[in-house]
Amino acid sequence: MERKRQLVWVAGILALVAAWTCSSLHLLHAEKDADLGLLAGICGTGDEGCASVVTSRWGVLPLGPEGEEGPYDGVPVALLGFIYYAILASWFLLIGNTEPGRQWMARLLLVFTGVGVIGSLAYSGIMMFAIGSACKLCYLTHGCNLGIFAISWLLRPRGPVMRGTGYPSNRLLVAAAAAVVLACLAQFSLFEAGQERARFRGLEEQTASLQQLAQDVEKLETLHRSQTKIDTAIRDDDPKLNNQGLRYQLVIFSDVECPNCARFDIYLKETILPIWNNHLEVVWKHYPNTTDHPHAMDGAKALEAARLQGKFWELRDWLLPRRQNLGAVLWPQAALELGMDQQRFVRDMQSPQVARRIQQDISLAHRAQVGGTPGVYLNGRKVSRLVRRSTGFWKIQSDSLREQYERKGRPW
Repeated sequence: MERKRQLVWVAGILALVAAWTCSSLHLLHAEKDADLGLLAGICGTGDEGCASVVTSRWGVLPLGPEGEEGPYDGVPVALLGFIYYAILASWFLLIGNTEPGRQWMARLLLVFTGVGVIGSLAYSGIMMFAIGSACKLCYLTHGCNLGIFAISWLLRPRGPVMRGTGYPSNRLLVAAAAAVVLACLAQFSLFEAGQERARFRGLEEQTASLQQLAQDVEKLETLHRSQTKIDTAIRDDDPKLNNQGLRYQLVIFSDVECPNCARFDIYLKETILPIWNNHLEVVWKHYPNTTDHPHAMDGAKALEAARLQGKFWELRDWLLPRRQNLGAVLWPQAALELGMDQQRFVRDMQSPQVARRIQQDISLAHRAQVGGTPGVYLNGRKVSRLVRRSTGFWKIQSDSLREQYERKGRPW
């Protein structure tokens, strides 16, 4: 009896070790470079490490598509292994040996571990012949499984198996099942935490790459030149700044209630325009985001009504500090403060002509695939958010125009 008890404890410890390794392998699905703690020394790194095995097409069920790169959709094999060993650990550590009336459970356990050994042997062969990489944690896990099966075989019931009551009780079986469920829930939490860390690390790496790219003005220029040139459909009476002489043209699809637009407007005034010395023509196009900004359309209509009275830029500047309280603006009072005809202003705001003109700009923005505001286009090419925050990029563009002025002998 003492020997049987010792074997049960050994099997329980082997199951705990195997569950631990499977938990670590499952974590590698979430973050390929996860910190495995004490197990990190066992698992190799790089192309021959454990991560290369568990993230292969053989690491999930059903198998990932052949010839495609992961990550693959499916249930991780490591997760199935964790559940398997959690069940075994719960059985051996909480239940152990059975009484005669419950020995059929022990025989069922033997079949369960036998199926597990077949899976271990099959996956070991897959690693050697299909994947071509050795996962040392996997081999450790499979070794534990073989030991558990051997102990299950030694503890197997001999003779006829009876069915009846006895040890373990139903209450103990429920408690063991609850322990398995709690262990699985804890594993899912660890997996989600690993995914969050992987996403955060990916964002950090992406940010670092973008920051490095932002310092390379020549690459930014190449990136900008690669953009497809579009027809920005400039009207003669579109709102314009610096409309004189030889110039570059900056078209901005904007929303007067948009905080990003307000920040870009400040950057435009304080950084971009001084670089160009009034040789950059700025053209406004309406693109009110009515989904996120409920008063954006009213703002666009007010700007159009002001344009008809030659007060577009004055109203735009007047509205920017009031952007967050646009719904509280009294439009007749705004017209009066800016010296406009109040009745005409209110009438124009409600006119179908103004609504039609705004819709034309919105349609143009859709054709240009403006994803968000502000949408910025320099000479018909989209200026991405990364590029437009680079002072060096604007300096290169202005230098190009300055050279044209110098060749023509004109003052800059």
